[in-house]
Parts: sequence; C-alpha cells; structure tokens
Amino acid sequence: MSGSRTIYIDRNFALLWSGNAVSLVGFYGVRIAYPLLTLAATDNPALAGWVTFAVTLPSLIFQIPAGIAADYGNQRRILLICQSAGLSAACLAIAVVILQIPYFAPVLMLTAFVEGTANVFFEVSELASIRNIVGAEDRGVALSFLSAEKPVAIVVGRATGAAAYGAVAWLPFAVNTMSYIFCRSTLQAIRWNTPARPGGPALRERLTEGMGSAVRDGAKIAWAEPFLRTTTAISGLTNLIIQVAILLIMVKLDGGDAPAWTIGIVLGAAGVGGIVGSAAATKLITWFGRARVYHGALWAYTALMLPVTLSSNPVVLAITWFSVGCSGLIITVLMTIFRVEVIPEETLGRTVGLLTMVTDGSVAFGALLGGYLLSGLGTTGVGILLTGAMFVVALSTRRMAIPEQQEHKRS
Repeated sequence: MSGSRTIYIDRNFALLWSGNAVSLVGFYGVRIAYPLLTLAATDNPALAGWVTFAVTLPSLIFQIPAGIAADYGNQRRILLICQSAGLSAACLAIAVVILQIPYFAPVLMLTAFVEGTANVFFEVSELASIRNIVGAEDRGVALSFLSAEKPVAIVVGRATGAAAYGAVAWLPFAVNTMSYIFCRSTLQAIRWNTPARPGGPALRERLTEGMGSAVRDGAKIAWAEPFLRTTTAISGLTNLIIQVAILLIMVKLDGGDAPAWTIGIVLGAAGVGGIVGSAAATKLITWFGRARVYHGALWAYTALMLPVTLSSNPVVLAITWFSVGCSGLIITVLMTIFRVEVIPEETLGRTVGLLTMVTDGSVAFGALLGGYLLSGLGTTGVGILLTGAMFVVALSTRRMAIPEQQEHKRS
C-alpha cells in the first residue's frame, strides 16, 4: 500500500499530529492574547512589545540546543516535558489574569518565555521523532502533514484566541491549558520505537560541543555562499519589519470600534495566505525563475505596507495580511530549496539552525522595537517608516545575482 494511503490509518502518527495541531492552536491563541491583554491593562505598546518579545525570544536562543537535544536525547521525554512546562505556564497565566495581580506584566513575560521555549524544543523533537513512529515509506507524506500544522494553527489559533479574549480575558489561556492536556494524553498513547539515547552528562557534553561546532560550521557555509548569506540577512530584516507591522495592526484595531475577534481574523489571514503561497511557490519558480519570484515577493511586501499604513479597515487589512502571508511562504519555499541544494548533508541541521537563529531571532527584536516605535511615533509614523524600510530592502536586491539552479552538493 502506498505511503499516501497508509499514513491516514497510522495510529501513532495520527496521535502525534492531532495532539500537536491542537496544542499549536492553543499556543497561537495566547500569542495574540498576551499583547492584547497587556495593551488593554496598561495602554502601553512598549510593554506589549516586551511581552511579545518574551514569547518569541526562545526562537533566537534555543534553536541549536533544541536540535542537539532532539538528535541525542530521548525525544518522547522531551515532548512530554515540553507539554508539562507549557501547561504549568498556562495555569500560572490564568491565575494572573483572574486574580488581577498588580504589576502582572513581568509574570506574563515569564509565562510567555516558558511557552515559547517549550514550543521551540517540541517542534524540533517532533520532526526528529517521525523516524521512530512512521515507516520509511510514509515519511514523505508525514512530513508534508507536519508542514501544514503551523499555517493551519495560525489561522485557527489567532481567530479563536482573539474571539475568546473578546468574550473573557482569561478564556484563551484556559483553552491553551486544555490543548496542553490533550496533547500530553496523545503523546502518552503513542507506541514509541525509541532507540537508546545518552542522557545526563553525555547529553550535556553533546550540547556544549554541538553549540560551538554548529556556529563554526554554519557560519563558514553561509559565508561561502553569497546568495545564502545575503538572503539570510534580508530575511532577518523583513521578518523584523513584518513583526513591527503585526503590532501596528493590533494597536490600530484595538484602538478602534471593531470587536477583538477581528484582530484574530485579520492576522489569521496570513496563515491562509501561507497555505496558498506554499502550494503555488514551486510552480511560480518553475514558470518565472527564482530571480523574478524572489524580487517580486520583496516588492509585493513593499506595496503591502501602504494599506497597513493608510487603512484601519479590517477587511482591507485582512486582504493585505493574506497577501503578506502568501509572499512570505513563497520566499520560504524558495530559500528552503536553495538551502537543501547547497548545504552538505552532514551539516544541514546545524547550518539551518544557525540561519534560523538569524531569521526567527529578528522576530523577537521586531516585537521589542515595535512597541517603542509605536509609543514614540504613533501608528502613522511607524507605517511610513516600515514602508520606507521595506522599499530600501527591495531596492538593495535589484542587482543581486540569484542562481536559478545549484549543482546538488549534499551527498
């Protein structure tokens, strides 16, 4: 039986996928609830930026440790620990909101950081665990299913999180708590075929050695490929700009007459756009070539900053953010293909981990910067600044050489 048929009836994979899909919905629900709650309680965009920074910071500092832990640790134990840690943080967040603890922002920053950390370690170990619960003939289909988890969770999580927050402030955190409990129960029900893994001192030694080698090897490979190092820097800048724009949209809609759930719908539209973009990316690259697709996506980013700057209409912003999500996934697919072509197999994980530190880490700084920019410049000023910054980024790549196809170097 073909992999595309057997994967639908694979009990272990169904448990893994469904558990994390539900958990991600809860996680993305509170990712939008954290800054909304802070804005409502303090009317301080800078403080909302700090809370968002706390939940995104782990993507900067834990990518490589998470990869090493997944390679050399007990993946089942890591997954369960992540869900337990996230559950504890979610329960604390509920208590903070319900009890209305004074100066609650530092506590929310702590719970957000713990949840973000658990999510980073879980995602990497989930990916690595596929080989232990799914047969080789089904892994391609399984990985395709896993890649669809995040955009779907963004759509559902942002919409339900904002809607739940609009009903009762603590409700998104309660939903998140239930999602952790559900995911933990599915993990415990999986029949694992887990190989022996080093633990304790052996794993700590791997982490110490692996961090140094990952940085050295990744930096060497990235620097040797002009297109790779340039596009990594550009992706970091664009991710920073997009994160500031997300906070800008939240402040705009939160200060208007629209109900809270509209924020989730607007920002969730990026997930729908991401699904469309991922489906269309390979065909667009085949039809028009990498150079035109890459430049076109960057100029689309620039144009899409204009309605973000000029409009507060939820419909306009939802259409705009759908297009942003579509353009972003097209760039992501293009870069993923290029990375697989040029990075040697034996260093792929470590190199991608280092590159992800740059591209995803900029999201954390974008959240922090956005709060202060909005406090100082206001929504219109920040919108103009973002449009100008994206224009400069797109213009700077005008003469950049983009290889259409690389000789396969991974073997």
